[in-house]
Amino acid sequence: MSTLILYLPPGTPEPTTEFSYTLTADGHTATRQASASATRLPDPGRTGEVVAVVPARALSWQRVTLPQGSTASALRLRSVLEGLLEEQLLDEPTQLHFALEPDAQIGSPAWVAVCDRNWLRANLQLLESVGRSVGRIVPEFAPGASESRALYALGFQRTRSS
Repeated sequence: MSTLILYLPPGTPEPTTEFSYTLTADGHTATRQASASATRLPDPGRTGEVVAVVPARALSWQRVTLPQGSTASALRLRSVLEGLLEEQLLDEPTQLHFALEPDAQIGSPAWVAVCDRNWLRANLQLLESVGRSVGRIVPEFAPGASESRALYALGFQRTRSS
């Protein structure tokens, strides 16, 4: 099954916005890498999948402990997350999209990825409008499960000195 992996660009997307992408036929080996406007993105095929990658700079990571009954429904979970994160967020919770880490357990600490809801929706709608419906959304970077302290350097570019 082929996969089209798209890196979501910063800012409000427009039809001319360039998306960096990688196309893979087997999920392991890149067959093509480039960037193109939404209308010129390659087609992963009928059985293919489109994966959107949210850049690290577009995410805020928050740690929460889910209380009993919080995962009964998606609406209930959203309300619980809003309540748990309200004091930690700079924006209004209604303007944000929350993604809870997979397999989060009630009573245990879990990571929540937070990003701008309108930005994410605009990107997904643009891709949908050109026939590239996103099947999965993944973070460019996610904090590790380890409780030990760690340092991560992202976006580092080496420059040559003269």
